[in-house]
Amino acid sequence: MRFRRPPPGVTGREVRHAVRDWLPYPGRILAAAAAVLLLTLPALGAGRYAGWRADLRTLTTASVVVASAGALLLAARYGTRPTGRLPERFAVATIGGGLLAGAYVGATLLYFRLVVPLEVDGALRGLPVRGVALAVLAGAFGVALGALLRRPVLLLALGVLLVGGQVALAGTAVPGPLAAVRLWLVGSAQPHDLPGCVSLAPSECVAWTYRHWPAGLSLTVTVLVAVMAALAVRRAAPEGTGADPSGSEGAGDPAAERGAPPGRSRYAVAAALVVAGLVLIPAAIGNGVRQATSAVTTGTGVSAPVGSPVEVVVPRPGRLAVFAVGLGAVRDCRAVAADSRRVGLTPVPGTVRYGDGVSYRWVGTFRLPAPGRWTVTCAGDEGEYLVGDPPRVEGLVGRLVELPRPLVWLLGALSGLLVAAHTALARRPRRPSVAAADR
Repeated sequence: MRFRRPPPGVTGREVRHAVRDWLPYPGRILAAAAAVLLLTLPALGAGRYAGWRADLRTLTTASVVVASAGALLLAARYGTRPTGRLPERFAVATIGGGLLAGAYVGATLLYFRLVVPLEVDGALRGLPVRGVALAVLAGAFGVALGALLRRPVLLLALGVLLVGGQVALAGTAVPGPLAAVRLWLVGSAQPHDLPGCVSLAPSECVAWTYRHWPAGLSLTVTVLVAVMAALAVRRAAPEGTGADPSGSEGAGDPAAERGAPPGRSRYAVAAALVVAGLVLIPAAIGNGVRQATSAVTTGTGVSAPVGSPVEVVVPRPGRLAVFAVGLGAVRDCRAVAADSRRVGLTPVPGTVRYGDGVSYRWVGTFRLPAPGRWTVTCAGDEGEYLVGDPPRVEGLVGRLVELPRPLVWLLGALSGLLVAAHTALARRPRRPSVAAADR
């Protein structure tokens, strides 16, 4: 299949130019996807109660929504291009949307199984597959929306048709276009009376099954209507000529195609990435630690007011955790052995809170090199602190919480440092080649 004619003076396969139009900045999109993946769990837990625990099905549903929204936005941008055949754009957008969605949903499942293991509250039951199918439909719908942006009247007519379909199908077995996305993911619930069931609670005699095909049918019809409207617009208006097929400035210039050295503004981007990473990584680790904790024994330790010492008998070398009880601040914790050896506290990245009625904030961990009697003292303005066994955290995040603070900072700043190093290397003057010098 021929996707497009290469710009003048540019060599290479035509598929490469079509993909570059669909995915203009792969590095930026990859960075945005990684940031959203790290922020999904903190964002879902922001408005929940203190002891809320996420499950894998909820996070998978959120990743499916993010992947479909991304496919829709990329395809809508792709559909606004005045050049190129529209059927080819539909093919590129649907295939690209499916591949990107599959990669993102797969990365989500790996992240929340290996890095931050979550409980599986209910089987996934094909949810990832339905999510990839939703992204494919979103890609086709996005291309149609992009093509219709040049015809506001038809775009308004499509919106009226969708709202009218939603109203007309209200209360029927087939959901309307605006409600089909949610029911395609979670299923349309159908009640069934259990034969021979007798109970004082009527709900105990009702079984529920969940069907997905009605919502899938509604989504498919909606996308087909939008696609036909976009095809009609493209047939009525001839394709423009002389426009830049690649959609980027200077694409026909071989020097621009090779890439000019990045400007100094790239250092500002690197600095912004460093700041964002220093904020994002500790928050992601702290939130992930609480979600991946399999056991915590905050009620079995020894507590004392801040400023007062706590004596703990340690039977063997190991770890000892310090928790701040309530909302009070705890700082400057130290452990002193009977022979006056001192051990500093390794702080926990981010904020890790446990408990519902009483809040226990995990401040840090002591690594005690020897058994015996240790005296722990923490300072603070008011409140109490508790010394006990550290929580048991599963997955890779359980290892990250043990990292010293400088390594956590380095991990957060790594992306910005890499961008700064790449910029410095790209801006370095290049020596002319020997062949060019002989000329």
